[in-house]
Amino acid sequence: MTQLPTTHPVMTALAAGVPLSLLADLANPAGPDSRRIYDTETADLSWLQNLVFPATSRSARLHATG
Repeated sequence: MTQLPTTHPVMTALAAGVPLSLLADLANPAGPDSRRIYDTETADLSWLQNLVFPATSRSARLHATG
């Protein structure tokens, strides 16, 4: 039986536009100071929704309808 190749989650994240610097920070066992970052920064986190719910993302719906 041949196993189908799968895309590594990191490559999926990079293809979706997740910054490499964020992935590097998350890979650090000490990690970034997430609480401070969350409390002080605002950002467009739509890329995160696209990773978690790709079938329901706005871009997926747009491609499906038009």
